[in-house]
Formats: sequence, C-alpha cells, structure tokens
Amino acid sequence: MRLVLSISLLALLVAPSASFLLGIDFGSQFFKAAVVAPGKPFEIVHNQHSKRKTPTAVSFNEQVRTFGDDAIVSATRGIPKSPMLFPLQLGRNFTGVSTEDLSFVPKMFYPYALGVNESGSLRFDMGEESYTVEEITGHILNFAKALAQLAAESSSVTETVLTVNSEATFVQRRALLAAAKIAGLPRTHLVHETSAAALQRALDLDLSGANGTKNESTVLFYNMGARHSEACVMHFRGATHMSKPTVSMNVLGCGTSEEVGGHLVDMKIAQTMLKAFQDKKPKLAEGVVKNIKALKKLEKEAMGLKHVLSANKEGLFRVESLFEDTDFSQPVKREDLEGWCSSVFDAVSTPITKALEAANITVADLDEVEMIGGGWRIPKIQALISEHLQANRPADLPALNLSQHINGDEAMATGAAFYGANSSVSFRTKRIFFTDASPHAYTLQLSVLNASQPHEEGWGKNVELFPAGSKLGSKKTVKLHVAFDVRASLFENGNPIIHWELSGLHEAASGKYVNLSTPLLSLKLELDSSGVVQVSSATAVFDEPVVVEEAAPKVDTNTTENDTKGSEEAGSENSTADSNAEKDAAEKEAESAESGEGGEAAEVSDAGEALADAAANTTDGKRTKTKIMKRKVSMEVAETFEGVMPRPLTVDELQQAIERLKVFDAADKEMQKIGAAKNALEAYIYESRDKIGDDENCQKVSTEEDRGKVSEALSTMEDWLYEDEARDANVTLLTEKLESLQALVVPIRSRAWEVEQRETLPELVVKVKDYVNSTLSYVEKNMTWVDAKEREGVANLTAKFEEWYANLTEQQETKALTEEPAYTAQQVKMALSRMQSEATRLTKIRKIDPMPYSNDYGKGGYGGKDDPRMKKYYEEMMKNRSRNGTNGSDWFSNFSNFSGFKGWNDSEYMRSYYEHAANNFSDGGDNDSSTGAGAEPEPESAGADGAGAGAGEGEDAGKTEL
Repeated sequence: MRLVLSISLLALLVAPSASFLLGIDFGSQFFKAAVVAPGKPFEIVHNQHSKRKTPTAVSFNEQVRTFGDDAIVSATRGIPKSPMLFPLQLGRNFTGVSTEDLSFVPKMFYPYALGVNESGSLRFDMGEESYTVEEITGHILNFAKALAQLAAESSSVTETVLTVNSEATFVQRRALLAAAKIAGLPRTHLVHETSAAALQRALDLDLSGANGTKNESTVLFYNMGARHSEACVMHFRGATHMSKPTVSMNVLGCGTSEEVGGHLVDMKIAQTMLKAFQDKKPKLAEGVVKNIKALKKLEKEAMGLKHVLSANKEGLFRVESLFEDTDFSQPVKREDLEGWCSSVFDAVSTPITKALEAANITVADLDEVEMIGGGWRIPKIQALISEHLQANRPADLPALNLSQHINGDEAMATGAAFYGANSSVSFRTKRIFFTDASPHAYTLQLSVLNASQPHEEGWGKNVELFPAGSKLGSKKTVKLHVAFDVRASLFENGNPIIHWELSGLHEAASGKYVNLSTPLLSLKLELDSSGVVQVSSATAVFDEPVVVEEAAPKVDTNTTENDTKGSEEAGSENSTADSNAEKDAAEKEAESAESGEGGEAAEVSDAGEALADAAANTTDGKRTKTKIMKRKVSMEVAETFEGVMPRPLTVDELQQAIERLKVFDAADKEMQKIGAAKNALEAYIYESRDKIGDDENCQKVSTEEDRGKVSEALSTMEDWLYEDEARDANVTLLTEKLESLQALVVPIRSRAWEVEQRETLPELVVKVKDYVNSTLSYVEKNMTWVDAKEREGVANLTAKFEEWYANLTEQQETKALTEEPAYTAQQVKMALSRMQSEATRLTKIRKIDPMPYSNDYGKGGYGGKDDPRMKKYYEEMMKNRSRNGTNGSDWFSNFSNFSGFKGWNDSEYMRSYYEHAANNFSDGGDNDSSTGAGAEPEPESAGADGAGAGAGEGEDAGKTEL
C-alpha cells in the first residue's frame, strides 16, 4: 500500500514563494489533510503528536483552545465546551426541534448544551458564549490550515479542496464553504469524498486495452465512515491525453445511510459495557452515568475492543479505575458484538441499493468492489456486503471479491489534493478526465418582484433547471421577454433554498429605453463543480432600431434587360428567404423564451450589431437602412432567504465569526508565549537551586551569605508562581522576574565557570605557542620569499601575549575566588586564536616571480626604446595625429595600411613579436605572471597544506581547536 502518491509533478509556473495546495478530508470523527506543491509529491500532514489523522474536535475549556487529541483529553474536564462529531449537522434545519431532540449523539456521553441559531442551524451554548456549527467548523479548519503550513514550510495556501458527503444539500454545501471562509482558506472547492478516493484509484488503472487488458470497468466503492456510510458506482474507461494513455472516470450514482458507521458500533459497545458495570456494581450504577471521565474511558476502550475483535474472535474489555477506584473487565466474543450491533449491521446494504438505483444498473454490471473508510474492517460488515452482492448477482457470473487497492483511510485526502492539482494550471499531472453528478433536482420559479410594476396578471414561470443526476459544471440559460423586475426562487427537490431578486430591468424599460420594445431577459445559471447552483449573469437586452446611411451598390450600365430581370427575380427570392428565416428565428426565440429553454444567448455589446433589413431607400447614390442595435443592461442580483430555513450566515454574522476567530488566534499565541515564559522561569528556579547548592565550583566562588540570598530569592519566586498574580501575569512581568533572579545567580555561576575553564588554559597556551614557533621555523627555512617583517610581526604578537598573560595570571593569584576574576577564559582564547590565525596566514603567502619580458626591455626585444621599428611606428602615429588633430580617426581608420606596415598581423614587426612571445612563454604552461618561465614551482606545503614537514604533518600539526 502506498502512503504517498507516485505522481511526478512539475511546476508550469515557478514562483519564488513556496505556495501549496491543500486537500482536507473533513470526517465526522477524524480529519486528514494532504498538501502538494509544485515540484513536490503529495504528502499527508502530521499533527502535533506526529499522527496522520486528527480527531475532529476543539475544546474551549482552557485559556488556550485545544484541538484534536488534546481536545479529547480536555473534554474529560468539560465535555459541554468540547464540540466533536458534528460535521454532518452543518446546514441542517433545526427550526422547531425541541431541546431534548437536538442531540445528534447519545446525550449521556455527550451532554452538550445545544440551541438553535436565528438562522435555524445548530448552536453550541457555553455559558455566556455560544457558537454556531459553522463557526466551530471554521476553528477546526483553521487549525488544519496551520498544520498544513508547518508541514509544507510555507504560509501561502493557494487553493483548498474539502470533501463532502455526495448527498449534501445546497445549504449544507454553502455552510461548509462559509466555514472555510471563516477559517481563511482561499479558493475553496468541494469534492465528493468517495469520488476523491476513486480519483486516486484511477491513477493506478491500466485501461489501455493493450496486451489483452480491458479498456473499461465499472466499480462499486463502499465507504464506511464514523457516522455514515456511502456507496458509489464509478465507470472507468481508457482514454488518451497528449498521445499518452490515461483514464476517464464518470460517477454513475451514489447512495448514503447514516444508520451505518464505525462510531455507531463504538457507542453500542460502550452502552452495553456500561450496563454490565452497573449490573456488577449496583451501588455505583447511579454515579457512573454522571461521571463524564468514566464514560469517556468506556468509549475509548470500546473503540479498542472493536479493533481487537476485527482481528480475533475473542477479546477482553478492561478499564482500570473506571469509577471510584473500581476496575472493570469482561470477556467479549465476536458473536456478542455482532448481536449488540445488529441494528447497525442491518442497514449495511442500504447505500449499495441506493447507488445501483441511481446509476440505473444491477449487481451483474459490476466488475469490482473497492472498500474504503475506517469502519469496513469489521468482519461482519464484509460478510454482509459479500452476501448481498452474491445474492443479487447471476450464478453464472464470477463472485465479486472485496478489494482494497488504495489506502482506505487517506485516499479521500490525497484524492482531494489530486482533484485540485488535476484541474490546476500550476501542476502537470497524469490527466484524469473526471465528471461527477448531483443527486438533487433543481427547479426555478419566476414571479413578479414588485407588484406595483406593470405586468400580466398572474404572471409566473416554472423552469426545470437541473434534473437529478445532472453533471456538475452544467449550465442553463433562461430567457424571458418582460419589462418588470423578477424574483427567481430556486427549489431543491421541491423545497425552497434561495431567492434571487433581479432588479434594474423596470427602471431601464421605463426610463432610458422607454420607447423600445419589451426587452429580452437572459438569466444564466450554473451547477458549479462544488454542487452549488449560482447565477453567473443576469442581463436585459433591448432592441433599438437605428437608421443608418450607406453607399448604394454600383449598377453596371451594360447589364442587359434579361440580366436585370433575372437579378430582380433572384433578389425577390433572396428577400423572401431572408424574411422566412427571420420569421422562423423569431418564432424559435419566442418558443425558447416561453419554455425557459434555449441555447446560449449571444453576447452583444452596445457597439455590436445584429442586422435586420427592414427598409432600404436609395437617393443620390446613397441609401438608408434600418439596423437593430443591441443595448445590454446588467441587472442587480440580490440573494434573499425569506421563508428558507436554515439560511446561510449573513454578511455581518460571517464577519463577526471571522473577527472572533482572529481574536482567539491572537489570544492563543499570547497565552503560548506566557506559558513558555512561565516554563522558562520555573526551569531556571530548579536549575539554579541545583547548581548553587550542589556544584563544587559554585561553593568555592560564593560566600554563605551570597548563597543564602539566592536560595531565599528562588524560594520566594517559586511561591509566587502559584499566586493569583502569576496566573494573570503577562510576558513582560515574567521576563522581569526571570531577570531579577539572573542578576543574583549569573555572577556566581560565571565565576564558577571561570574557575573550571582556567584549569584548561595552560595546556592550551602551550599547544598554540608550539604551533606558532614551529610554523615560524618552517616559513623561515622553506618559504624564503616571505618578508622577515611578516615573521617578526607574528613573533612580536606572541611575545606580547606571553607578557600579557603572565601579568593577568599574577593578578589573578592575588584575588579571592569570590571576587570578580582578573581576566576571563574567553579573552585568553581570543588572543590565542589571533596568534594561530596570524601564523597560519604566513603559510598562505604565495611566491610572485617578476615578469619574464622585463629583462629584455631596451635591449632590442619587444618594446625596446632603441628598436627602430618602434620608432617608425610612433613617428607614423604622430603624423596621423597631427594631420587629424587629437582625434586620430584617420590614422585608426587606415591603421593597417600606413607606410611600413602591410597589414597589422602580417607586418615584419608583428612576426618578430610573435617569435619573441613563443621563445619566452613556451616553457611556462599557461601565461600566469606568478609562474612564468624559469619560476620555481610553488611548494606544496604552502597554503592549504599548512606549514609542511617543518611544522609536523600539514597545517593542522600542533593546531588546537579553540
């Protein structure tokens, strides 16, 4: 099983900032996150405890919010302030639901104080504060973003993809998108969780048809999560992209059930074990049900027992000190668990039946079954699924085996990240052609927005937009001929979910374009990739007739009468044809507008023209013609939710949640700094107490009175840490407290350190002096080109150090150990380091030989002052300069042609120069002035090899690391 997708990603857009794409599988019990950046593979994010999955929980019990596993621990101290297991409640309507019926989990184990928000959504009440389920989700998504930023070592998230239940409604999807906005996640998209896992599976499929392999496959994916289960039918087909084989994936249908889930099994076990404990300990029966800590222990052990019985036929349920120091244990068989959870297991086949019906296929059409999710490993679940499939599959077909080709726990997260990369221009991936569908049917009801505006009595339209099973990304254009503002109400499966108020049409029709005919209203809607219906544009188009004047076509005077007659007949026929075509188009448009259907409306700007010949008069070689100008007016679109429950958060509610999250983040950071400051202060107290009291050198350099003051200060500070002032202290106060202790402790510990270090100095001084002396001897003997002043400088530096060190050592002997030292070990080490560096510098001085041709200067060689050829050269140059002034342009322009020089390179003078250069430089290798002809080779001991044999083996001989 692969933990990382083996996909080669190359960035098409290379940006200096390390941005990344984030995919989050937002489950009811756990969430997983995956990141991918240009040039890097997909990576599962680890949380603060180095785990690959994190509980979907947040706790407000402490001064600092806690998330994930920390929130689970905090929940034992206050479950009402620790929301968890709530994601499926996003976007659900709780209007009119009694308080007793608001609990979505067993109230005994999760005694939340729940209420209903003004929007109709679920609310967690925590004393004076309350939080909507969208806001709670925003806090957890913000935490997931922070984990991803740490994993990717970047703070720039460019795009986010969240998984969602395939049957999530319009309101539920918008609620999750609102939570992502609260969390500050950019460019958020939704993808169905099982579809995301199927995308990852598509990467490994070979459907090319080569070597006898098949080129298509129909697969049933069964996804069992914590609080719901989902089954989806996927059709894979071989395809090509850029001449390379790939896969096309189409989602045929999905089905879900909230009666099947891994956490539901946990709760059945925990409730049964609670009853068993009460029967064994009747005196504790009433108290244990009120103890949240005991109940959470039962739930935790129930989860462990589920895993044990998935691999073994027997297990032991055991909890130490369950309640009032009473242990509890009971052996459990797999058959017992199956009996307790029979109501859960009975619904296992429900998602499969729904998925096959939505896909309009039978079990006989399936080629494979893929198991994903965290709960499918229960043997009874596998047995029931296999039995259901085999019972509904023809006997002549091979049995369907339950397969697991992908990581069932992480496939949704990595698939979500791949979905974003697959549709992004910033990544180059193996392209998978993917289409998904919506299980919901959407219709549009059109009515008059303002009854005071002129309109037909009882006017209204119903338009079927997107029937159930419509592909995500589908678009629809609705056209109407109206002159009043319109209200468009969207219905999902017959239930109103949003209203769009389209205004501005009546104002334009009764004002600026009052003299024009009834405009065409073009309303474009889209079922986007997240499964949310949106209005992409609303435009009113007015037809304005405009008379224009243009040049008349020239008539050929030689045209015969018959030709003229034929042309007239042809023109008449063409005119008739144009008229019929216009009539047909008008009828078609009218039918389209009436039914609300039709193709995409033509985009025509104010300057654009849709030509329609109405009349043409010719006078004086010109003719007038009537053209239809399209005047486009963009309408204002306002969302309203009158009579819709639950409604989305308003702009003010959303902004309030965003600001409150920022306050929490700032407060958490401040509390983390305070916690770190307190820990530093407390650690310093314990460390100083051990050093001052037990360290021998600290005893030597301090008096009894000094140690008493320090001990008293440390005890006082330790007591202060438990006072109210310390609990409310900020970072500044804690830092001041630490500095006050350091003022007493640091002098003693510094003197103790100096005592320890001074013992090592004599040996170090001897080693460095030996190294310096040996280096000077080697340089004097083997590197004669080094100036004597250089050696004297190093020798003088050594002599000064010896004098300085001797004086300081003498002064230190006269001081008591409790006094400040005459010198520090660091000062001595710095002086020794300078001595060593200066000695080493001498070994790096290179020998520089004189220029080879300097010996021939003035003796007939190149450049000699008595060279007659050079005299002629300068004379000719001066003549040209005097003739042309100081510019010398004529001389330079005829440089190769002046007297005595028949071309610069072919002249006798240059031939002699080349011969001279060859004789003097042929033996020197490359023409480096430092290693010219006759120069001695540079000794290997100089430079990087140190002082050579004279000072030991290389430069490091006798050298001491300081």
